[in-house]
Parts: sequence; structure tokens; C-alpha cells
Amino acid sequence: MGKSVRGPLSFTVALAIGAVFGALSFANPALAQADPVGPQANSVQGAIEDFVAYLKSETYDAASEAAKIARDHKAEIDAAKATLHSRLAELGATLSDQKARAETLASDAMARLGAWSRSAGVPCAEAGRLAEDMLDSFTAWLRSQTPSDETQEIPV
Repeated sequence: MGKSVRGPLSFTVALAIGAVFGALSFANPALAQADPVGPQANSVQGAIEDFVAYLKSETYDAASEAAKIARDHKAEIDAAKATLHSRLAELGATLSDQKARAETLASDAMARLGAWSRSAGVPCAEAGRLAEDMLDSFTAWLRSQTPSDETQEIPV
């Protein structure tokens, strides 16, 4: 028969269990000497609170400085606003004029197209009907054509 695997397997399991117990016996004194979790968590929390307080003070300082600059330069800001508003009004008037011109051009183009279609001799509706008739005739002609014997494939 074959060899038993039970001997080497049980030795490996026993060695693994011994390694775990050995590690635990050496780790317990190290864990006992470590600082408790509470003070470490408190120091991290304190550092976070200090950082948040710093950010709040910096934000307040920046907002105060921006307000001071705005007060000091109020005349320049008001002049820039007035200039911007006047230029926007000019742009609006220009765009309104261009819109009116575009509407005039569109109506002129439609009038010219209508006059052209009336003077063409054949109304647009009749031209469309004639085109459909020609297409139907062409389709019927294509269907009536039978393929020649040369183009037919011979099944193999």
C-alpha cells in the first residue's frame, strides 16, 4: 500500500500551533508595555482641533483683509461696474440691431424664393409629384429586368 501522510501532516500542524503560542507569549509583555489607546486618541483629537482652529482663524483673517481691500477700493469697483453695465447695454443694442437685420434678410429671402417658384413655370407641388412618378417608373423598370444567364451563379 502507500505511505501514510498523517505523520508529516500532524507534525506540521503541531509546529504551526507551537509557533502561534510562542508568538503570543512573546507579544503579551510588549502589549502590556504599550501606551493605552485613550491618550493616543486624545492627542490625535487635540491635534485635529488645533488644526481646525488654525484654519478658522486664517479664514477669518483672509475675509477681513478682503473686506478691507474692497472698502479701500470702492470707487474703482463702482467705476468698473458702471463701465461693465454700459458696455453690456451697448452689446445688447448691437445684438438687437443684428437680430432685426437677420429677420429682414430672412423675410426678403422667403419672398424671393416664393417669387422664383411662381416664375419657374411648374409649381413646387407638381414638380414633387413628377419626381415621384419618375422614381416609381424607374423602380418598376428595375424590377422588370431579369438577370442574364451569365450573372446567375450555378450552385455547386
